[in-house]
Amino acid sequence: MSVFKIEIFSPRWKHNDTYTIEMTPEEMTITMQVRAATAVWRENLDPEWQGETLERIMSNDHIPAPAILPQLLEHAWEEWRNGDINDAQLQTELEQLANWLNIVTKNKPDSQFWSNYF
Repeated sequence: MSVFKIEIFSPRWKHNDTYTIEMTPEEMTITMQVRAATAVWRENLDPEWQGETLERIMSNDHIPAPAILPQLLEHAWEEWRNGDINDAQLQTELEQLANWLNIVTKNKPDSQFWSNYF
């Protein structure tokens, strides 16, 4: 098993939260404290997600997770599974993904008008 950690800004708490991503050839689990979303590998099919959704885990901390996020993580997992990227390279790429999420999150509208949505 390989374990990766990324820091994602939480607008709810005004600090970074650590998300842990554990990968094996059979599954990928993303956790934030006790909350977890797991993708299970299925040969010749898209992975099957179990547990909470990434959107729900992140929305708890007011992080507006883009709809494409699960597919981006699936792509990273598949490249790692296939040996096309090593652990160090994947950590770097996951940090780039977290940087993108943080830019979006830190720059979301914060007026009262949008408060029901962010």
